[in-house]
Amino acid sequence: MGAQKRTIFLAVMFAGMFCLGGCKKQESGINASVQIASVEQLNDPAYTIGVPEGGAGMYMAEKYLPEAEHKTFSGNTSGYLAISQGKLDGFVYDRVMMEFAIASGLEGVEILEENLGESMDVAVGISPRSQIDHLKDKVNQFLSEAREDGTLDEMYERWVRSAETDMPKIPVPQTPDCKIRVGTTGTVQPFSYYEGTTLTGYDVELVYRFGAWLNAEVEIKIYDYDGIIAAAQAGDIDCIMANLNATQERRRHIEFSDCVYPSVTAVMVRSVQGDSPERGYETLSDFSGARFAALSGGVYDQLLQGAIEGAKDFSYFNSVSDIVAALKAGRVDAGALDEPLAQLAVAKNEGLKIFEEPVVQDQYGYAFPKGSALREQFNTVIAKFQADGTIASLKEKWLGADDSAKTLPQQDWPGTQGTIRYYYDGAHEPLTYLGSGGEPLGLEIDLLLLIARELDCAVEMTTCEFVSLIAALESGKADVVSGSMSITQERAKRVDFADTHYDSAMVLLVRDTDGAARQEGFFAGLADSFQSTFVVEGRWRLILQGLGITILLSVFSGFFGLCLGFGICMLRRSGYKPVQLGAAVFVRVIQGTPIVVFLMILYYGIFGSVDISGIVVAIIGFSINFAAYSSEMMRAGIETVDRGQSEAALAMGYTKRQTFFKIVFPQAAGNFIPVLKGEFISMVKMTSVVGYIAVQDLTKVSDIIRSRTMEAFFPLIVTAVLYFAIANVMAAVLSFAEQKAVPGRRKRSVKGVRM
Repeated sequence: MGAQKRTIFLAVMFAGMFCLGGCKKQESGINASVQIASVEQLNDPAYTIGVPEGGAGMYMAEKYLPEAEHKTFSGNTSGYLAISQGKLDGFVYDRVMMEFAIASGLEGVEILEENLGESMDVAVGISPRSQIDHLKDKVNQFLSEAREDGTLDEMYERWVRSAETDMPKIPVPQTPDCKIRVGTTGTVQPFSYYEGTTLTGYDVELVYRFGAWLNAEVEIKIYDYDGIIAAAQAGDIDCIMANLNATQERRRHIEFSDCVYPSVTAVMVRSVQGDSPERGYETLSDFSGARFAALSGGVYDQLLQGAIEGAKDFSYFNSVSDIVAALKAGRVDAGALDEPLAQLAVAKNEGLKIFEEPVVQDQYGYAFPKGSALREQFNTVIAKFQADGTIASLKEKWLGADDSAKTLPQQDWPGTQGTIRYYYDGAHEPLTYLGSGGEPLGLEIDLLLLIARELDCAVEMTTCEFVSLIAALESGKADVVSGSMSITQERAKRVDFADTHYDSAMVLLVRDTDGAARQEGFFAGLADSFQSTFVVEGRWRLILQGLGITILLSVFSGFFGLCLGFGICMLRRSGYKPVQLGAAVFVRVIQGTPIVVFLMILYYGIFGSVDISGIVVAIIGFSINFAAYSSEMMRAGIETVDRGQSEAALAMGYTKRQTFFKIVFPQAAGNFIPVLKGEFISMVKMTSVVGYIAVQDLTKVSDIIRSRTMEAFFPLIVTAVLYFAIANVMAAVLSFAEQKAVPGRRKRSVKGVRM
């Protein structure tokens, strides 16, 4: 397939993924909004049930639920997961096993009360080719004695009902009379499973007890359920102890012992299907055990744990739009947000509401480095603006519906008292956010400009991830930061806060099941998404700006990284051991450090006290990272060139420099350039993390747009498509350069020949 055809194929495939991604796909036969109340309800072609491969559940489902669509799973764990994710309407399996799974923490599922058919024996499977004479009779005798003395009941109570995990000490025969080979699965807790690297469980204990009773050496072999019967038939094992149901089908192939314990088959279904996750949420205490979403770097989790007993399950997100998306998708039950952010999310998203009872009252403030004289100056002006109604008018302006009034004052004052370096989070509308052209907007920014005018100071603004705001203060990058930042005792240990300028509250954003959400077709929703992502407020300009930054970072980092990588490669090939060792250590350190951590070390640590652009720091960081990998690729390519060619060139009178650059390196380039292209494309995609050091690249502007539109799908797809385009264009450029640089890769055509 040619390069052009391959690119077209990939583009078509990506477009197909894009179209499918926008649809809320529902698998055939899955009824996510229907609550399953009985086994009889599932016996219908409209429902899909899962059955374990080769197990009793498959037999029972075929007998009692013949009308339903059946899907086969190789293990019970994958069936549980399919149920909890809504990919099945029901899963047929052993009731005790499913009850154990729920008791162990499986959520979002329940077991129907009625059983599927009658109980079935769990027994020991006996191989017809066992090397031990009369093995079935011996197993039955052992089981009879163990049942009479209470051993079987004690084991069942300990392993199954009490979920204990300690294996008792069972004496091992010192002079065994024989050897017994027992097959089990090792994947079914609590019967046969691995605790770390140790095989344990009810059946494993039963194996060792029988071995001690039989005075036999025990060898345990692990099989999947679909192969364990065949192993017994072939004589690879003498018997099976693996929570095995003695079905009629299995009895045709092997013999079974007497019953070890009875088993009943039941059906697992999704719990509270189609019901509101708000069900039972009448007071804050009802949220105990709920799943919460919170912004990274915030104090929401601490405040929630102080207000709600049992608030432990937290997921952290970088933007309000991500929290909204998780809430809509049902991955969380409530999102902890500041009241103005929650109000805006509700206004832009149907089907959401604010829980009536606030979690805790809150106050926002500007943060300063410890001991900053600027803090008292801010306090004086804030007190003045509180008294004369300026702050009240700002709240009316920025929390109102008139977007035309939401503009900032021009910096037309002299600024004779110096410059205030102000960092803010650009995704906290309506307090701090970015407009259509990437310009700063919001109540806190407006107020800061008014304060700066009173102080006759110029303002230099930089947008930054919320989690990096305090780091910007501590490193000396910023003089003041804000972004709906709550004034807390823990933060006050690291920074100083001005007096509050906004009294708020932390609230819970939940799904609104009382109101009917507006339903629209996929293409209508796609048109609205395109409109809000590109057209409204001219947001396409913001995307172009981010795209330009991404390309700039990629090109310069690639160029400087290659140059630096070549230098490191030469150091690794030098004849001086200390130099070689130093270069090797440098490469290993860079390769072992996550790029986002490395960038933050550079920006807030090494260059913390230097007035340097985040873009320059990003280029330095990615160049060093790319150099570490490219140097190793160059070194590997050079070492593949036969050393005899260098020796021949030197014998012909070439210098070492001429030999390397005219003979060795051109051949090596043909070996490492194809691999280098892939590493360069990976570097292009890695630039998506530069938002952590206050750079607005393509990914960051996508987050900004999502914070405005509260949509997760379309802006992310646009970002993915643009990265796909950048990667392919740059790959084509590199391929062209490869053909020019490497003689062996140039296309040749024979001229002067006619057919």
